[in-house]
Order: sequence, then structure tokens, then C-alpha cells
Amino acid sequence: MRPGDSLSLIADSLDLSGGWHALYAANRQAVGIDPNLIRPGQKLTVEGEADEK
Repeated sequence: MRPGDSLSLIADSLDLSGGWHALYAANRQAVGIDPNLIRPGQKLTVEGEADEK
């Protein structure tokens, strides 16, 4: 992740099924209770499949 990234931007860029909610659910332990507070350099797990465009 880079400064300015958000779970929503990351999920959208990956066309992640379930959007940022799914990304947060998969990374709740790493992110913590505030999904708006992610840190540059933090590594996230992406579960599931991306939606096809």
C-alpha cells in the first residue's frame, strides 16, 4: 500500500467481489477496528476471486 490508499480504492482496483467490506473482513485482524486507518506498507490478504469486467 501507498499513502492515500484506502480499502475502497484497493478493492475497486482489484474488482474484488464484495468490495471493501470483503477486503476488510479478510484483514480485520491486521487493520484493527477502524477500516479507515490503514498504513503505508501494510500487507493485506485478498481472498476470493475478482469480478470480471
